[in-house]
Amino acid sequence: MDGEQDDRTAGAVDGVRRHRFQWFHDMRAWIHARPHVHLFWKVLIGIVGGLVVVIGLILVPLPGPGWLVVFIGLTILASEFHFFHRIITWLRAQLHRFWDWAKSHGPAWLRRAADRGKADVDSAHAEAGRSMRRPPRPTH
Repeated sequence: MDGEQDDRTAGAVDGVRRHRFQWFHDMRAWIHARPHVHLFWKVLIGIVGGLVVVIGLILVPLPGPGWLVVFIGLTILASEFHFFHRIITWLRAQLHRFWDWAKSHGPAWLRRAADRGKADVDSAHAEAGRSMRRPPRPTH
């Protein structure tokens, strides 16, 4: 009986998560089923994502979250373009390599920050994969 309770609880959590993003999946399915709307959607995503990347690159030398804005723009582009999804995956792998190096060679505060950052990026990447109905990729 205890195992049944765990299964129901896990299903309820997944059910809530699926229900929360169901409108997004339905909208994407509707868009992808209509070629002209899908073309318009891809152009719109390309323009918005490209604009966010350019704004982020302009902000990089200024104080503030320039690189964060660039990564957000790349994530927007990756939602429709596989090339940018590969770039995001490669950048994530490089970030993991840096964090692994920082954990083994850095001071204590950098090791703690690397653990937190790695966990945050992994959870965000897994959530993005679920929202796009893609299985999460294994970490390197």
